Amino acid sequence: MFNNKGTTLIEGLLAFEIFITVLVVYTTLFTTLYQREYIIQNKYESLIQKEDDLIYINDLNEIIKQVLP
Repeated sequence: MFNNKGTTLIEGLLAFEIFITVLVVYTTLFTTLYQREYIIQNKYESLIQKEDDLIYINDLNEIIKQVLP
């Protein structure tokens, strides 16, 4: 009555499309996560560097004057 070859092909293509879509979404999410982590790490390292510069360049009285209004 019905030919199952066409529906099997359509089901297979639909499953493959879903698989590719999920793969692309995961790849995009991991890439975005890595970029954000890289940006956060760079900002943290620059903050630590600025903190080290303030501690070693200025004496204690100048640091207190910068912190207190």
